[in-house]
Amino acid sequence: MKREIGSPVSGIWLLGDSNPINWDKQLGAPFDPRHPARHSIWTSVLDVIQDRLYRDSARLRLDSSVLFIRNAVANASDKPRPGDSRWSERVAAEIRSYTQLVQEACRPDGARPWLILTFGAFAFEFARRALEADLPGFGERPYRYWGAKRLGEEFGERIDGVSGTAEAAVLPLLHVSIARGRFLESHRDFCGDPNANYFDYVGGELARCILRHKNQLGHLFVR
Repeated sequence: MKREIGSPVSGIWLLGDSNPINWDKQLGAPFDPRHPARHSIWTSVLDVIQDRLYRDSARLRLDSSVLFIRNAVANASDKPRPGDSRWSERVAAEIRSYTQLVQEACRPDGARPWLILTFGAFAFEFARRALEADLPGFGERPYRYWGAKRLGEEFGERIDGVSGTAEAAVLPLLHVSIARGRFLESHRDFCGDPNANYFDYVGGELARCILRHKNQLGHLFVR
């Protein structure tokens, strides 16, 4: 499996968890469309984004083929235990590598990562450590800390604060919890509403955010 796909100068990056252990050698890249997890965690969100963009912005659509996609770690066995806040040197090296990728993708002409969408608790904590360790009040968390409710609270706070400035905005989304036995609880907890639809909520908020800052993301639109 390739380590990453897409263009690093894309304005939107996707960060997954890890390569699927049983299918690593058969799949081509992270978020391979043949793997069902992609469609549980991303396709349903993207469908709402595309629908809202098309309806609300003179028929614009995202060219999703150029989004930069990578997993936090290639080998799932490198992931720390959910309750551990101190991570191994191998994961620390992956974090440093990701920080460098983001820095190298920021160019003088303005091309840079603008939104980093993380899927699940581990990917979110990984991105926090890679990109936010120097922010006031930062503290390392075991990724078990980031349940659906806390991820939803972070998403709501962070998407309201996206400003299109020089710093990439990290936005947490759910991983496969949205497609497993407690899927109704995941909709409720992330959105803060027992009747909410996670995909409609997240896709709609992302579409509005993208439209607010479409000048920075013009290179991603197709008609």
